[in-house]
Amino acid sequence: MSNYPRDEFDKVPETSSRQGVHRERLIPSRSSGLGLIITVGVLALVLGVAAYFVLPRLGIGADDGDRAPAADSSASVESPEPQASEPGQSTEPTPSATAAPSAEPAPTPSPTPSPAPAAVDRSQPVVVLNGSGIGGLGASVSARLGADGWTTAQVANWGGQPLQGSIIFYGTEDQLPNAQELSQLLGIPTVVQSPDFTLVTVVPGPGFQ
Repeated sequence: MSNYPRDEFDKVPETSSRQGVHRERLIPSRSSGLGLIITVGVLALVLGVAAYFVLPRLGIGADDGDRAPAADSSASVESPEPQASEPGQSTEPTPSATAAPSAEPAPTPSPTPSPAPAAVDRSQPVVVLNGSGIGGLGASVSARLGADGWTTAQVANWGGQPLQGSIIFYGTEDQLPNAQELSQLLGIPTVVQSPDFTLVTVVPGPGFQ
């Protein structure tokens, strides 16, 4: 036991559950304030989580974002209404001022007339060379030419390589009509141009009739 004199704090009933007057005021106030702060913090956290995860699923707050594109899409689909024409005004489209004029058909070029073929000139002399090996055949051909109005310049034998058939030679282009005329007259289809011949030359060969 202490030797200090007794004061008002020593006058505590023995049945009281209090352990000190100063302890009774401090401990309850501190514990109740801390519990309130923890409770408020937990509620705020729960509300934040609910607002972040639950509200978007319920469609709250997403109406404005969803409706705006729908309005834009509907506006883009709508076609502009035609303006009403005034009475007496034609509704036919006006042709564009920049429209290209109708193309006129180009004039067809007239064909260039081809030069007329040279006429047959029977006054040009003809040479007859017998290439058949049959005597007198050259003179017989010359007689046939004379009967058709041709002039024979020479009748002789063929001095070149042996022939397989009859040939008519001519030297220049202006002699071609005479060579073709003689080809039809004598029945010799082979007509050859050669600079070695200055006159149209008929060479009846083997088998000539």
